[in-house]
Amino acid sequence: MHLNSEAALDLIEGRLTNEQETVWRQHTETCSVCAEAVRNWKEVKEDLKRSHLLSAPDQDLKAVLWIFQPARRSVIASILFDSFLQPAMAGARGAASASRQLVMRAEEFDIHVKIWGDQERKQMLGQVLSRNGKDFIRSGRFHLVRNGERIESTGTDETGEFHFRDVPDGDLSLQIDLPNLTVIGALNVQAQP
Repeated sequence: MHLNSEAALDLIEGRLTNEQETVWRQHTETCSVCAEAVRNWKEVKEDLKRSHLLSAPDQDLKAVLWIFQPARRSVIASILFDSFLQPAMAGARGAASASRQLVMRAEEFDIHVKIWGDQERKQMLGQVLSRNGKDFIRSGRFHLVRNGERIESTGTDETGEFHFRDVPDGDLSLQIDLPNLTVIGALNVQAQP
């Protein structure tokens, strides 16, 4: 009778009872086939533990993930409401102070945005809501983009809100990366008229 692979691995890993281990060790001293099998399994175990088996570099992992990610669609969000363009509605969605309220729509999502602050420092707070009214978007990456270049990025908190703390003046875009969809909305961040 010869040692099978499972028993050889149990012997190497020390998972046999003392009695079984004694029997198989004595057997491998007289059986060259079983001794060779144990040596081979020991080599496999050592090869699997070697330090040269490291994780792939981050850039390679990103490249593979990019290749196998599902197709991503991009859509443009349109502005439904802008408190700067509709002064008669100023204050309807909150305090009428120096804050600007925007609501943008893209497919099944509404994006609610508030921009406030002074000339030196503006902030943006927002939330993406499902148009079915049942929930907010809990995951996604949000980017402020100027001339095609990301200038700041953030994620959502536990209530699905995103927050940018240093929003520059000028023509910006808000890019929202959801699992299979990218939403882009144009923003003109300027001082209150």
